[in-house]
Parts: sequence; structure tokens; C-alpha cells
Amino acid sequence: MKKIYIVTTYTGTLLSYLIRNISKTPYAHVSIALNKELRPMYSFGRLNPKTPIFAGFVEENINEGLYAIKTNTMCRVYSLDVTDLQYEKLYKNIMNVSENREEYDYDVKALVCLSIDRPREKEYKYVCSHFVADMMQKSDIHIIEKPAYETRPNDFYNLEGLELEYEGLLSKYSTREPIYITRVAEA
Repeated sequence: MKKIYIVTTYTGTLLSYLIRNISKTPYAHVSIALNKELRPMYSFGRLNPKTPIFAGFVEENINEGLYAIKTNTMCRVYSLDVTDLQYEKLYKNIMNVSENREEYDYDVKALVCLSIDRPREKEYKYVCSHFVADMMQKSDIHIIEKPAYETRPNDFYNLEGLELEYEGLLSKYSTREPIYITRVAEA
């Protein structure tokens, strides 16, 4: 068995503010990492940390890019146990997107469609939540019970099967100095 990590974040940018207010959850972005150090986290987001205009497949790091600018980024880090085979499939699926990143685009229209409850599926186009859900589904990791293109960042919030490892400032994750941790009481 191995662990993978799902990271939900809120940076406070205008776009994340809009997503958070539409989705009514505290986190607006989701990434996936293959190690506890979260180096790197894979997602679809800003290619240039200073502007949301150019976006696509990104390899994010805790203290680089947008996260170096937005040092007050809040996060939740979840872990999930997966089999060795699922882990290998996930790695290969992510690397396939990475190696062919010029074929993939950020799906701006999907953000609008999701906000009015009309999700859309477009080949070679992702938003962050679609990417994470699709990579997991293609790797036989079935914890989201809807198509990847219908998945929103808030679908990962307290998702059954994920173990909350940390909640607090992303910049403090490596030292594990949480601001607060809230766990849902077991029924």
C-alpha cells in the first residue's frame, strides 16, 4: 500500500474568492501529490503566478509560484491509501499529461458552466477538480461517485475515504504547525 495526497487550497486571489463564494466551501482549488512532502503537487491552474489569464497543467510547490506570493494560503491536506498498482497507474497518467502538456488547456468555460450547474466535458481541457478526479478515475481509484467533469473542489471537502492530515497555512505544512484542525465526529 502507498499513500497519495489531495490538497485543497484557498489563496485569496479574485478567482479563488469567486469560486469559494459560488461553491460555498472554504477551499477553491484542488491538487494531487504522490508523496507526503507534496513535492510537487499536480493540478490545472495559473502558469504565471501573477496572472490567471494563462493557465494549464502545473506542478505546484508549497513555497514557489503563486504560493510564494500568497503566503497566507490556507489548505487541507488529505491522504488516501491506494494499492501499488493504483499508485503506478496514477503516476503514469499524471506523467502522460505532463509530457503532453501542450495538448491540454485550462477550461475557463467549465468554471462558468459549473457555477450554473451545467457541467461540460471537453477532451484535453480541465479545471483543477476535473483533472484530479479524472486522474484518480483513470487509475481505478474510485472515491468520487460522479463523472470527473462534474467534480468540483468542494467534492473533496470531507470526502469519505480521505484522511485529514493537516489544516492550516500551506507555508507551514512542512513544519506541521497547524492553525486549526477540525475533524468530523464519527457517528
